Amino acid sequence: MEFVGYRNARLVDGLAGTGRIMTRHGEGRTFDPLQYAVLMKMAIGTYDWPLDEQAQKKNALPRTYTFGWLALAQDLGMTLPDSADDIIVVSGEPRVPKKETLAIQRICKAAKRLEEAGLIKCIRKGNVQRKNNAAWLLTIGDPEENREVERYVRAHMYL
Repeated sequence: MEFVGYRNARLVDGLAGTGRIMTRHGEGRTFDPLQYAVLMKMAIGTYDWPLDEQAQKKNALPRTYTFGWLALAQDLGMTLPDSADDIIVVSGEPRVPKKETLAIQRICKAAKRLEEAGLIKCIRKGNVQRKNNAAWLLTIGDPEENREVERYVRAHMYL
């Protein structure tokens, strides 16, 4: 995943600083580092809004994450083996299925919390048979900007 969302990353930092990336802990609420890491990886891997000229030429979709949870887990180092015995070769690639499953479950849980907080929105469901990932829209701007970005993305994805 390339780093394209500098302004997106700054917005995520701002959200964290204002208490928008929280989880319940005992009687109170506290900052959630996994939600932050997931949202930050999504933010830096997606194009900023408004799109710059180069991104427009590429027909890029702003604030739209489509790489899937496994790619995110790998980027965060959540699938690294504890020992060589854990590694299984899948389609010619060394993988650790048990860790992948656990990492994806943890990321899904964090994503659900981010969705409940209104910071991400699923705009296209994934399909395992077709091997396509879900499309997640980052709703990290103000409400008017989020509506504008969503209209743009839906129009360009023909949704």
